[in-house]
Amino acid sequence: MTERQPDGSHVARIAIAQIEAAVERLCLRESTSAARARQLRWVAKELRIVSAHPDFRPGGLVHEAAALLSPQALTSYLRLAQNGELRQRPTSSGDGTSSASSMRIREDCLRLICQELALPLVIAERAPLPAPREVVNGPTRSQLRAYLAQKAQSPPTRPGRIRLLAIIGTVLDTGARVGELCALRVEDLDLSGPEVVLTLVRRPQARSVSEPATERIVLSPGTAVALRHWLAAREEILTPLHIGVKSLWVSVAGNHAGLPAADGHSIRRPAGMPLRPRGLQRAYTRTVVELNAELAGSPGWLPLPYRLEQLRRAVEVKPSRILEDDHQSAGHQPTGHQTTDHQTADRQTVDHQAANPQTGDPQTANLQVGDHHTEEPTSTTTVR
Repeated sequence: MTERQPDGSHVARIAIAQIEAAVERLCLRESTSAARARQLRWVAKELRIVSAHPDFRPGGLVHEAAALLSPQALTSYLRLAQNGELRQRPTSSGDGTSSASSMRIREDCLRLICQELALPLVIAERAPLPAPREVVNGPTRSQLRAYLAQKAQSPPTRPGRIRLLAIIGTVLDTGARVGELCALRVEDLDLSGPEVVLTLVRRPQARSVSEPATERIVLSPGTAVALRHWLAAREEILTPLHIGVKSLWVSVAGNHAGLPAADGHSIRRPAGMPLRPRGLQRAYTRTVVELNAELAGSPGWLPLPYRLEQLRRAVEVKPSRILEDDHQSAGHQPTGHQTTDHQTADRQTVDHQAANPQTGDPQTANLQVGDHHTEEPTSTTTVR
């Protein structure tokens, strides 16, 4: 039932087994996104670790899940987690403590686990909302649009830079989240008319219970050209590989797959692999560093933040750019092509779910891999 360690800690085998079984049931549900599943398994793993921690104070012997999820046990668990006592690898954050974002993710996962086990959840104090990061202001977004228009005439030659400009343009026109960008396929681009139209599926966020919504958005001329350049570069990457990749965004260079081969050498993934949310964010950050260096000294230029979310949250799509029906796309002639930058130039969006963006879980706040959470176990793959 329960083993007592020499240091006085208790390993509750049955309690852990009950929690892990509940987590797996949650992960198998269609409504649970891949990101949320990773978080749930991460919390279950931490509960296993904390049950054997010498400073864990559950308030008594832990025979079943109810004892491990009791108010006193959870208070002790969250305290140790916040202090970084449950980490299994070092971090670059300095003191190793958990952020408010990570603590809220733990609490949200605990709520789901308790609901699955029909147990009450009592947490002494909810972790505070993380402070919102400053969004990209209107003048900087206007400069980005001008830069896209300039590069339409003389496009860059490096595939990574071509891809970045197409991503930035798509975000400026649509306000798409990272997970929504990664879900895009080439077939979502309609290049048949005088204007390029993108079909984008908006995923429900945070605690929303709404169904995913599909929008058809007319892209601005600069973004349309940037995407055409990227499609050409993408074709050059994929043609020699003879693989059928439908994702719009793919890697531009080979990278480590995160798993060793049988003989111990590193397995390489070829270029042309679909970008996942974390990989897309890393690729964006890496290339933004170069773009900021290139535009440094330009009148009024403020360096772009390294997080795509800060650009996305500043964007509002003009209703005139959204097509209501498919048949409108052929003859649709909108009056303008820019988002409402003049309306949002000084907007400081307080996105209360910024720490927990989701990719489709309607039950509770979810994390879009690569946005805010850096502690959950992830692959070592580096997508370029």
